[in-house]
Amino acid sequence: MAHPVGSGSAGWRGKGVLRFTAVCFVAALAAAFATTFAITYDYRFLRADLLSGVRGGQYHSLATRLSDRARNANGRLSVIATEGSVENVSRLAEKGASCRAAFAFVQDGTPVPETAGVVLGQLPEPESLLLLAKRDRSFRGFDRLRQISIGIGPENSGTALLVRRLFDDPDLKNLNVRLSNHGLEDQAAQVADGSLDLAAMVIQEGSDLVRTLVRRHDLDIVDIGDLEGLIARHPWLTLGRVPAGLFDLVRPTPPVDRPVAQVNTLLLAGRCAQRAERVAMLMLLNAEIPGFIRGNPPKSIALGSALPLASEARQFFITGEPELADRYFPWLVNLMSPAYWIYLVMAVTILFNAMKGLSRFQLWRIDVARENLKARLEALAGPARGEPHSIPAGREPSRNNLATAESILDQLTELRSRCQRQVASIVTPMGDEMFYRYQQSLIDETRAKLIAWLRSASARARVEDGPDRT
Repeated sequence: MAHPVGSGSAGWRGKGVLRFTAVCFVAALAAAFATTFAITYDYRFLRADLLSGVRGGQYHSLATRLSDRARNANGRLSVIATEGSVENVSRLAEKGASCRAAFAFVQDGTPVPETAGVVLGQLPEPESLLLLAKRDRSFRGFDRLRQISIGIGPENSGTALLVRRLFDDPDLKNLNVRLSNHGLEDQAAQVADGSLDLAAMVIQEGSDLVRTLVRRHDLDIVDIGDLEGLIARHPWLTLGRVPAGLFDLVRPTPPVDRPVAQVNTLLLAGRCAQRAERVAMLMLLNAEIPGFIRGNPPKSIALGSALPLASEARQFFITGEPELADRYFPWLVNLMSPAYWIYLVMAVTILFNAMKGLSRFQLWRIDVARENLKARLEALAGPARGEPHSIPAGREPSRNNLATAESILDQLTELRSRCQRQVASIVTPMGDEMFYRYQQSLIDETRAKLIAWLRSASARARVEDGPDRT
């Protein structure tokens, strides 16, 4: 025969194991569900377009790598080839019926309207303004540029914008330089056949496209001289150098180090890109580009007066990772930034505390009013003795006493109604209803005593008035 205590103990253990297993299973399901909404391990919240630049250029090459990395981790980043920075800004700022998340590489110094979005950061490596000419052709000094022809890339490119702004300088306007728009490969070919004197392009000097064009058409980088004075007039430009032999070591090209103007590249997020998408884009860039965080936030942005640096980008550069809310609740931060969620929680907490305080104040008022009415009743009818519904008269009832008692009854009825209103009120905190119901029960008890006293007093008055009526 099994011992009853042992059987009970075995049953308890079995239930404990079952409950523990159930809790672990539910916790695992909850963790798996939460993971599907997180962006820590993938870019599933990234569904956007990236405006890159011309095909074959550095922007387009980087955008393609970013797109491949996002696709391998459940994201989608569609690369859209454009003519350059001016077109990118125009497409970010345009207003349409449909609002689609978009990012764009934009050359610093490009005019940007406030409707374009926000700045997410800058690429760690600046681009160089290269002026290519036939090998051994010298343009030493700005005065040697008088009435020459320069190809400045596509119409809406950052190269065209930068070169036009440089030659709008009062000292260079009188040189009567002829500027024309061409594709990068086309203008390099025209320099080789003599149709153009120079070909300008803003690009990373180590790119395969530049090396190919220089070797194919036997070109070299022009050393104008006095470049530092021109760069000092434009704060978004810096002075860089292209090392000798970068394009060809056997036939040194360039033969010596060449000074060049350099400009930073910014990543802009359009106004339709939500916070989770912007954070995912920052994570993607950090994974693809070594030194992305070290080179940010930008020390100075020429277009910063129009577009601010995104708040989540500033936080990302400080900590090197997304905030907790961005990491685990991206769908939530899309509705409102984490800072505002904190303010909302604080506001709700203050509101509930205020409601609690107001409820307790109302409860105190009702309790004081009930005690005052009870004291008046005891002064009128004497203290309660015996059964709760039999309060004997302390003195002979008079008409004034009866009127006073009826007034007290009306006030108790109104006080009871106040309790009922507070119980049904939406501003009464949960759990406080029981306090109002307790007050209501005390009021009902006092009302019952008062009604019993009124009946007793009325009956006594009828008995005393009986002989007079006969």
